[in-house]
Amino acid sequence: MLSFVTHPKTSILKYGNKKKGIIVLEIAMALRLKGIAGSDAIAEMTGRELDEVEGALQTMVEAGHAQETPRGLRLLPEGKEWVDSLLDEEREGVDQTLMNNIYEDFCLHNDTFKQLVTDWQIKIVDGEQVMNDHEDADYDAAIITRLEELDNAVQPVFTNAAELAPRLGRYVERFSDALEKLQSGDGTYLAAPLKDSYHTVWFEMHEELILLSGRNRADEAAAGRGA
Repeated sequence: MLSFVTHPKTSILKYGNKKKGIIVLEIAMALRLKGIAGSDAIAEMTGRELDEVEGALQTMVEAGHAQETPRGLRLLPEGKEWVDSLLDEEREGVDQTLMNNIYEDFCLHNDTFKQLVTDWQIKIVDGEQVMNDHEDADYDAAIITRLEELDNAVQPVFTNAAELAPRLGRYVERFSDALEKLQSGDGTYLAAPLKDSYHTVWFEMHEELILLSGRNRADEAAAGRGA
């Protein structure tokens, strides 16, 4: 179904069904962002059917782009080069002036979010930093309220990004899902690294915007905007 991924420089736009190419890019980017992941995690991240994800990942393995490990699949160097070529092509169809504006708008909120996560993890008690044991319901509730306010402010940025690159629309859903679970009482959905927490989704969206605006993580980190 998605056999054209066997060619590292193959265009995702020069086939009769461009939609298949975008699906491949979604799955490949999910694997790139996760580092090592199984097909179930990729399916959850992309919202794609499990059999569709498994088929695409198997084709990547057969093409020499990905490798199976005891913990899941990972991209090989050749696979990363192939994904870079797909991203280069995707950027050609994205208005870079608008995407750069979206990225700059995102960065206006990034420090606010990082401070919010820090406050969720660490409290100041008698002038000393201590780990938040989450026993103070009012303290945690105040941080969740801050996140709700931030979510309202930043969602237009993500919506605008999805208008330029429609595959990013899944991130809007993932942010909403994480916030809903947090509001329902599961505090792990704010910053847990091994769940689809708000922080996990934020980090991955940040990486997507960095790449779609033609930047790289190292340069952004040097500028103080890489995390």
